[in-house]
Amino acid sequence: MTHRRLAAFAAMAFLFYGSGLGHGIAASPAGRFCGEVISSGDYRDVITALNVDRDGRISGTYQIEARDGLVMGTLTESDVAKGTERTMVWVDKYGSGLLTVRFSNDYRSFAGRWGRTVDGKADTPSHSWNGQPCYNLNDDHG
Repeated sequence: MTHRRLAAFAAMAFLFYGSGLGHGIAASPAGRFCGEVISSGDYRDVITALNVDRDGRISGTYQIEARDGLVMGTLTESDVAKGTERTMVWVDKYGSGLLTVRFSNDYRSFAGRWGRTVDGKADTPSHSWNGQPCYNLNDDHG
């Protein structure tokens, strides 16, 4: 019985993707991105992991390799937006602020700017933060 269910599932998947219906699935900003961020005036390596919920809201985490060790933080999109330009709130042990990113049309990379929130007022994002897909060392793409 299990083999029949597996075969039926495989057939449905083949029909779905083979018929071209699978190409209609929209690209998404969800993924793991490796890049650089300007932190304390220096370029630092950053890994940004993003998820998208059912409503389209982006959230995630990041890790920056700083002089004093690994800095871990969170990202949350306050207002759900559509399109390739999105704004998120970042929070880590040093504070919080805004991160505005512009994704490529296929969502495989982004270029962004971040700024701090001081005394409840958000500075205009002006420091670089970018990302592209992270690949394993054994991956042919990296």
